[in-house]
Amino acid sequence: MGYRTIGQPMRYQIFLLALSIIFAPLTFAQNRVNLPTSFQKPILDELKPFYAPSEGQSEDLLKGDVISVGKVTSPSDKEQQMMLFTTGIHPRNCTRAMRKLSLYENYSQYIDFIKKSSYDNEKKQISFLMDHALLPFPMLLSFKIPRITGEGHYPFSFEHGFLKSLKGTVAVKEVGKFCLLTLKADWRGPETRIPNLAFEAFIQTVGKVGLEHLIRVSLF
Repeated sequence: MGYRTIGQPMRYQIFLLALSIIFAPLTFAQNRVNLPTSFQKPILDELKPFYAPSEGQSEDLLKGDVISVGKVTSPSDKEQQMMLFTTGIHPRNCTRAMRKLSLYENYSQYIDFIKKSSYDNEKKQISFLMDHALLPFPMLLSFKIPRITGEGHYPFSFEHGFLKSLKGTVAVKEVGKFCLLTLKADWRGPETRIPNLAFEAFIQTVGKVGLEHLIRVSLF
């Protein structure tokens, strides 16, 4: 009896199932913020340079949900393009939130699928090794970003490894007694081994669950 190959739709379904298994342990009942609608305009004004959330997404954000949008396309043969936008409101002020979130070298202790994490203060460079038995392959992320300790817009760029040449910005903004955390990233490069829809699901899930988990571990 011969072996049947797994078709593209089946591989995609298996990949999505893998994502749910990988990230299920990271879900949690997050300490919720519940901001009045008067905060909607200043928040949307802050997000405007990065992305325009829908009305429903804006309402969810005010209730304390992390919003994550990922888009992946193929602008030409053998090439992929991606956009990731992730934002959430931390229940603490920015100074308190960043006390722990600025310790990039400790991220392997915060998030299970980050196996190694380091930060070079002189070069302002982070290195993450992301790996899991159900991921398609180990992913080395190496990028430059300042150590963020307070409000501001902080550009970053990937210089090596998976998604080389990606550029993005992390924004940190006080909202009342809370802290609005936002990440926007864009990349265009050689085709990866991940189909567009699976790639999209992956970055969107990593963005949402990653920020939710970082908010959780930095509450105290």
